[in-house]
Amino acid sequence: MSLPSLSFALAIALTSAQAAAPTPADMGVSVAPLVERVKSSVVTIQSMKVIPRVMREDPFTQYFRERFGLGDAPSRRETQLGLGSGFIVNKAGIILTNNHVVAGADEVWVQLADERRFEARVIGSDPATDVAVVKLNRPLGDIRPAALGNSEQVRVGDYVLAIGNPLGLGQTVTMGIVSAKNRMLGGRIMQYEDFIQTDAAINQGNSGGPLFNFRGEVIGINSAILNPAMAMNVGFAIPINLARQIADQIQRSGSVVRGYLGVGTEDLTPDKAKRLSIPFEPGALVNVVQPGSPAEAVGLRPNDVIVEVAGRRVESSAGLQRIVQSRAPGETVAVGYLRGGRRLAAQVRLTENADLRGTQVLGMQVVPLSPAEAQEIGATGLKVVSVDRRSPASGSLQPGDVITHVVLGTQGRAATAALLKQLEQRLARGGGGRLVIVRDGYQLVLTLG
Repeated sequence: MSLPSLSFALAIALTSAQAAAPTPADMGVSVAPLVERVKSSVVTIQSMKVIPRVMREDPFTQYFRERFGLGDAPSRRETQLGLGSGFIVNKAGIILTNNHVVAGADEVWVQLADERRFEARVIGSDPATDVAVVKLNRPLGDIRPAALGNSEQVRVGDYVLAIGNPLGLGQTVTMGIVSAKNRMLGGRIMQYEDFIQTDAAINQGNSGGPLFNFRGEVIGINSAILNPAMAMNVGFAIPINLARQIADQIQRSGSVVRGYLGVGTEDLTPDKAKRLSIPFEPGALVNVVQPGSPAEAVGLRPNDVIVEVAGRRVESSAGLQRIVQSRAPGETVAVGYLRGGRRLAAQVRLTENADLRGTQVLGMQVVPLSPAEAQEIGATGLKVVSVDRRSPASGSLQPGDVITHVVLGTQGRAATAALLKQLEQRLARGGGGRLVIVRDGYQLVLTLG
């Protein structure tokens, strides 16, 4: 039986772009009526994971155990708990949250606003966007879903409310404004970033909770904060339109696929346009065209400037990535581009790049570097997309790291997913290894095990 969809037609009736949300002044002296209306859709999510840990041995003990066939190294089981937030989106008990809230969980429990607690299961998740879909194990007739808004209509300066479970303090409400849109953090949080920035206070435990507009609609999923020692009230939410699209795919097929054009690009700046002797217009400057890609098939070349895809304006390399990856493989889109000042167009049938799905290993997701990324850091390797905080790599690796070499024993080789899987097996047997990584332009050597 297929699960209910979160599509525009079935899940929400979008408010007109012309209908302005009320302000605090319109509401009188308090936003309490709004909070009362929406808070019952917000839940606390508790996760539990059992992790087998191989105990470290001294070389003498290890030698005798292996020499006389005394079995595997001793191990113990650790139970790790996690807390986060989420929100109900339909009467069937579907809940949206962050992937990092439930990643690798053996058990998931959902506590409602009235403190009732129910077991749930993870339907699927997408580490690349940090979105996960959870479902209550038994239907409840009295749950109240949240209304989903349209994040495309969000404006900088709009008032917002965040509700969640920060630091274990369930049903905490904070208020602020939208500080910025389309924020990118350089892959430090996840692979595909397009954040709404807010100054509404967000802390650990708010992850997965809703960011409401003043119409009581969810416009984002609270997902990340900057280092609180460096900044205050700088939080980031995944736009609800993106989250809804990912959740729809997860429910339909159990996985997420993204459109692939097959170009490596960078932002076109006035200086770069001058060096290339081309007119300046904001867009994505093509550096590399992948062999056999849809871009090659329609004749795109290096130094072309992509300015429009599927009727949407492209003003940066990141903007191009967001638009292309929001379309489905097999879909044909119009691509407008500039070549030597001439405006051209092509109909491009997008495909799927299997590399974009990445590989799950050592409790993290890694993807191969694109040619443009490899050129930027001067090395090839695997980029870390996400890290389960309960994995062997947690505390050592972080999203955005590039693994260039894997050292097993005394031999170091260029990083591949297969070598990382070998390292994972060595760790399970009580062994270890080293990784050579590039982080923020610096080369580091990390020891695991």
